[in-house]
Amino acid sequence: MNAKTAEDSASQGQVLTPELRDEVEADLVEVRRTILTRMPFIGSVLMHLDLEVRTDLPFQTAATNGSDILVDPFFFRKLTEEERLFVIAHEAWHCALLHFVRTQDRIPELANIAQDLEIHFVLMHDLKKNGWNEPFVLPHNPKWEGLSFEEIYEKLLKKCSVSAVDTGGGSGPGNPRNRRKADARNGRESEHLKRHGAEGFDHRCESSTGRSDDAVSDAEIRRRTEQMREAVQQAAEMVRRKQGKLPAHLQRIVDRILEPQIDWRMLLKRFVTSAYGGCRRWLPPSRRHVWQGLYLQSMRSERLRAYLAIDTSGSCTGDLPQFFSELSSLLGTFGNYEITVIQCDAEIGKIETFSSDVPLPGNFKWTVTGGGGTSFIPVFDYIRSNRIQPDVFIYVTDGYGDAPSKPPAYPVLWVLTSDGTDAFASWGQKIRLKTPSAP
Repeated sequence: MNAKTAEDSASQGQVLTPELRDEVEADLVEVRRTILTRMPFIGSVLMHLDLEVRTDLPFQTAATNGSDILVDPFFFRKLTEEERLFVIAHEAWHCALLHFVRTQDRIPELANIAQDLEIHFVLMHDLKKNGWNEPFVLPHNPKWEGLSFEEIYEKLLKKCSVSAVDTGGGSGPGNPRNRRKADARNGRESEHLKRHGAEGFDHRCESSTGRSDDAVSDAEIRRRTEQMREAVQQAAEMVRRKQGKLPAHLQRIVDRILEPQIDWRMLLKRFVTSAYGGCRRWLPPSRRHVWQGLYLQSMRSERLRAYLAIDTSGSCTGDLPQFFSELSSLLGTFGNYEITVIQCDAEIGKIETFSSDVPLPGNFKWTVTGGGGTSFIPVFDYIRSNRIQPDVFIYVTDGYGDAPSKPPAYPVLWVLTSDGTDAFASWGQKIRLKTPSAP
């Protein structure tokens, strides 16, 4: 289909004439100029983005791919001046906040809602200063102001049933897990509908995390990300020159964008997945497929063998509930696993084994001894003396203890408490648990 045919057939049969295109493009230039004047920070970011008139958007409203803002002309013409300013500023914030790469593998519909709420709290400052009202407001908890979209997402996930996010069921495309796979194949992020009176605003943000023939490359993702970080830095410097300093809420955002802190949950998932995912070999071939004449890689072990050591000296208790909840959920995704939990302070106190048949509970109970100091060595000695070769080994601790001088032959992840030290060992990967946000 050529461009002319696409324009004539899109937007519910309406025809985009050259005159209308020119008119909308001129209006978009004016909107950009107004935002730069009244919202200097996001207006400066907007100067780095292309504004495109498009009639082929899945939802005939507005969209972004992280470096462009795409606007349906027929939708745009129906908006009031205030609504136009909001929609374009809203899309620019999706870019500035790097939502196109932060969605990861979350449920797209719920992630989109959480991202819009993050933008709501940010835009609220500019809207109040200019005496404007936000035209498209989602239900929300005012106490969530200042939270990242990831934190809002977790709160929404606890409040909403799956059916409230995606009405499909079973194993079809409506199922969230299958929808997530379909969205990745299409290279797009699904959308929710926001109602305001009789009018609706459908926003679709094109995700750069999907994989398909027409999906963007990793190099392009990195380019867009660095381009946006540079735009954010320049916008911050511009505001500082004019106003002396950034408002506190903008400074927090800039710090988060320019010095991103990767969520410990994502790092935990990467470690377990990469450590176990590397356990493949060609010989002997997988017997499961030989009868078909297929000689595929076999797993070193059909069951994930994980070992978890817990420092029970007393200072880890505050951070452990969120860790166990996340680890329990993560192990469940592997289907078949066995995890041995070793509780230890200066010596081993208790050893328990859980599996996919007897799952590790998310509210796992551990024993706090609180005396005798801390040493990590007994756990590693136990594994060595029993000739155990874990697929994954995780040690949860505050870091105040003695560690072996040399690393073992298996991958080790040190999970540090929020106030722990990382100076105890020069080997192994380390992640730090973040103190949970107040509700």
